Order: sequence, then C-alpha cells, then structure tokens
Amino acid sequence: MKYSIEIQPSGVQFETENNLLDDALQQDIVMEHSCKTGECGVCSAQVISGMFEDKEGNKISSGKILTCQSRAMADSVIQAKYYPELAGIAVRTVPCKVSSYDHVSEDIVVLSLRLPPTAKFDYLAGQYIDLSFKGIKRSYSIANVKCDSGEIELHIRKVPNGKMSTLLWDNLKPNLLMRLEGPKGTFFLRESNKPLILIAGGTGIAPIKAIVEQLIAQDIKRDVYVYWGMPTKSGFFLNADNLTASKPNIRFVPVLSGSDESWLGRKGFVHEAVIEDFDSLDTHEVYACGSPVMIEAAKLAFNEKKLSVDAFFSDAFTAAT
Repeated sequence: MKYSIEIQPSGVQFETENNLLDDALQQDIVMEHSCKTGECGVCSAQVISGMFEDKEGNKISSGKILTCQSRAMADSVIQAKYYPELAGIAVRTVPCKVSSYDHVSEDIVVLSLRLPPTAKFDYLAGQYIDLSFKGIKRSYSIANVKCDSGEIELHIRKVPNGKMSTLLWDNLKPNLLMRLEGPKGTFFLRESNKPLILIAGGTGIAPIKAIVEQLIAQDIKRDVYVYWGMPTKSGFFLNADNLTASKPNIRFVPVLSGSDESWLGRKGFVHEAVIEDFDSLDTHEVYACGSPVMIEAAKLAFNEKKLSVDAFFSDAFTAAT
C-alpha cells in the first residue's frame, strides 16, 4: 500500500510503499544518506507523525528512524535533510574501461576509469559510485572533480579476503571492462564562507581530494585545513602539492596513527590533531570521511569544541569482504 510522506522543514512530499529512502531517491527526492546499510546513521530522521516499521519489524511512531532501514505504515511526516542540489543529477548505470592504474602502496591502487563519450555522467565532488565486476558490486568514492576527460578516479584498498579487491588485484589491465552506477550519496560541499576542516581516514581521502580540487578550480578563498590519518607512512600516497596546489589558504596535515620512530610529523588519531589545533570550532564547518568509529568519535569531540550540529558533514564507509 502506498503512503504519503512529507519532509519538514522543506515541505516536500513523495509516495512510498517499500524502503523509505529508496522510494524517495527514485522520485528525485534526495534525503541525506551515505552507506545505506544502517551502520553510519547519516540517514537518521525525526518522526513528527505517522508510523514506520524497521528491518526488525519494530513499529516506530516517535523518536528517530533510519530512512534506509524503514518503511512507512501510514501517511507520515518526518524531519530530515533534503538536498534539491542533487535532484537534477540522475543516477545512471554505464559501462567503463580501465584507463590507467597505479599501485601507490602495498594495499592501495589508484584506478582511473574511462566512460563512453555519450554517458553524460554528472556528479558533485564528494559523491560515490557502485562499481560492478564479475558479479561483485562495491561502493567507492570518486576521488576527482569532474573534468573534461570525463574519467573517474577511485582509491581502492585491498581488503583481506575481499572479493572485489582480490578480483581487481588479479585482473587489472588497461581497457578492462566494468560497470558503474551513480552518482550516489549526499557528501558534497555546501555553499558557505566559513573556514573548512576536511578530515580523512585511510582511503577516505578520495572524496576529500575531490572537494579540494573543486575549491582550487573555483578559486575559493576560504581557509581550508586538510587532516589525513594513516596507520603507516607508506600509506600517504598524496603529498601537500597533490592536495593543495601550493594554495596559501589550504593547509595539509598528515597524521600517523601507527608506531614509527622515523616519522617526524603528527601522531595519534586524526580527529585528535584537530582538537589540539583549535580552541573552538564554533565558526567552522567540518567534512569527515572514514570509518563509522572515526566519524562518531570526531562528531562527539567536535561538539565539545562548540561545533554546530549543522556544520558537521560526514561520509562513513565500512570495508566489505
């Protein structure tokens, strides 16, 4: 049975009969979301009225729901973030071929994919795609701003016993044919003049790099601080010049979480480096991409530094085998 959903405060309405988030996206109603598995919590919405059922069959008429894990049981009203900026960007499934690849560390490959000239694949810096190969599908953030060549850059980590990464490591070659679906996600740069703090854990640097490239291409003068955490120094396959293009308003801070006596830079958890560097975050915006544990730790710590709840944007990812 179909039910009507109203999103507050935007007043946008849509109809749903299955998964709440999927039905909204199919109607170009883009509510905030990320992993779509229920782990990151980004798609949380407040129930104002109505009734919902979660994946476990629990009925919910008050409090919060995860839109990616819920379906409506009645006409309802929810409070959720809605992004009209993404409504005109169509999700497409297109073939792609390997243009180039580079094993930049023992467990990370930088992969460039070439799309057909007729693909008309549009996206915002920070979004992700689903890559399909030999029946396996995995999500990867796009690591470059949209460019004239139309190529898509991905940063892929080799996951122990990972089906997709094992396939790629064993089969990568120029012109290898695959398929991608996207763009997806609501991680993108909002219009603002506030100073920016961009935080990445591991290959979470991919969407952060794309956002930095957007800032540089648009010659945006906001103060930008890029913090990148890695467990080993060999994992820092991008240096300051790669990320900042020597722009004086963009500062790069690599942070090593592992033990290495030869490392002379910052050490510890990446979000803790931010805490050490700023007395208050009340005038800043933060964009963070990494594991759900990193995202949650950063959110809690930054709230204590007076970061507004509306100034924290995140993209959480989990390693899938």
